Amino acid sequence: MITIGRISRVRGLKGEVVVIPLTDDPKRFAKLKKVTISTDQTTQELMVEKAKEFKGKVLLRLKQVENPTEAKKLVGGFIQIERDQIVKLPAGRYFIFDIIGLEVLTTNGEKIGKIKEVVSLPANDVYLVEGEKRQYDIPAIKKVVKKIDLKKKQMIIELMEGLLDL
Repeated sequence: MITIGRISRVRGLKGEVVVIPLTDDPKRFAKLKKVTISTDQTTQELMVEKAKEFKGKVLLRLKQVENPTEAKKLVGGFIQIERDQIVKLPAGRYFIFDIIGLEVLTTNGEKIGKIKEVVSLPANDVYLVEGEKRQYDIPAIKKVVKKIDLKKKQMIIELMEGLLDL
């Protein structure tokens, strides 16, 4: 399951919920027919009646939720979809969940470590790579990242002078 949002609060008398999108494309919610909502207490599959963008968030109306009392039980829950419902990305773009765990190698075949986290910064993303002795910050730029092979679970990087000294 892929998490695409978190329910932050209830809105209105019909049990609509406000969702904080955890996706680059909040418009995707309008195309969904069903979602899985996981809270600390339950995991349930619900049908989407209506979804629309609202002040950087998404208003979501679920068919099985008829009032604010029922909706309150979902607050704090994560909205998840099955992997086959994810949007297709253009060539050369990847989901963060596909990047985490990749083994990082240099163009010479030297093992650097595995990607543990992706940090989004204004200029570019940075891959936090856990090596045997330390952690490395690898910028997600074409000059450094030469190849990503999801089938082999590898990322090939070109070492720039001082890159591994940071």
